[in-house]
Amino acid sequence: MLYKIASFNTKKLGRSSKRDFEKIAQMIVEEELDVVALQEIYSGDHSVKRLLEQCVKYELYGWDFCCAVPKETGDLGKMSDMLENDSRSEGYAYLWNKKRFKLLEFTKLGKRSVFEPRIINSLSRDVAADCSLFARTPYYIRLQPVHGGFFELRLIDVHIYFGDRSLSSVAKRKLEFDVLTKEIYPGISERRYGQNRAAYTIAMGDYNLNIFSPLVRTQERNCYLSQVHTYSDGRETVQVLTVQDQLTTLKKPNPNSGLETARGEGEGYANNFDHFTYSPERSKFVKVSYQTVDAVQKYCGGDFAYYRENISDHLPIVMTVEI
Repeated sequence: MLYKIASFNTKKLGRSSKRDFEKIAQMIVEEELDVVALQEIYSGDHSVKRLLEQCVKYELYGWDFCCAVPKETGDLGKMSDMLENDSRSEGYAYLWNKKRFKLLEFTKLGKRSVFEPRIINSLSRDVAADCSLFARTPYYIRLQPVHGGFFELRLIDVHIYFGDRSLSSVAKRKLEFDVLTKEIYPGISERRYGQNRAAYTIAMGDYNLNIFSPLVRTQERNCYLSQVHTYSDGRETVQVLTVQDQLTTLKKPNPNSGLETARGEGEGYANNFDHFTYSPERSKFVKVSYQTVDAVQKYCGGDFAYYRENISDHLPIVMTVEI
């Protein structure tokens, strides 16, 4: 069975009413997505509710969602940056097609329950990692298929700190990435909950770090991540891969041009900040592929200015897996 799992930084969704919700819904449906992890969600769940409730013509009434806002970081430097950039109260969301997936169900003390999606922290008991260093602690969900097998998806929605282009900010990004790949991902992937379902674990989101590629034209020094990490489960060494190296962030228009958008200005892409992380040994997909959605061309006729203003400054990325 094939499933399509997407990640999309929605550029402050909920901060402005000027957002083409219908176009976003069209993208979700026409790309035949099953689950979408969103970053940069504001105004609680109101923006996601609007996306679902106003887009009946694209059949998103058959979808469900959840969202959450992480506890504010304990890093005073990151807190100062987030205040300066007006990015406090930024949260995450998941959307999923109810015909394909539902929240994972389990029985405890004879009572039927569901695993509630949650921000990962020391109280959630999902991992032993100290998550207080994150600007935005990742968001964790477990989904099971409505039809087609006794397995679960364990998904980790991530938006790594950006800061600025200084080496100290890049170092903070890399530290969050290291905790994600060396502690959080292994902790979630190796966790046993008692149901013995086959578990497929994927982290995804905006990492604010590039995979090295000749396509990247970044001005930031040393702004690259390590694609391969390993950890030991006590018996063997397990490999964790971070993938997807196609460019996903739109170039920024020149603020000194004096024009809204000169011809060709602000068009094109800059970085491949959006990625997936998974372990081939632990998440044994029959097949796996990943790609960007060329949404500017496909859904906005190549109009970069319209896309940036009304959709996002990132492209969605999609991981297609066969289980």
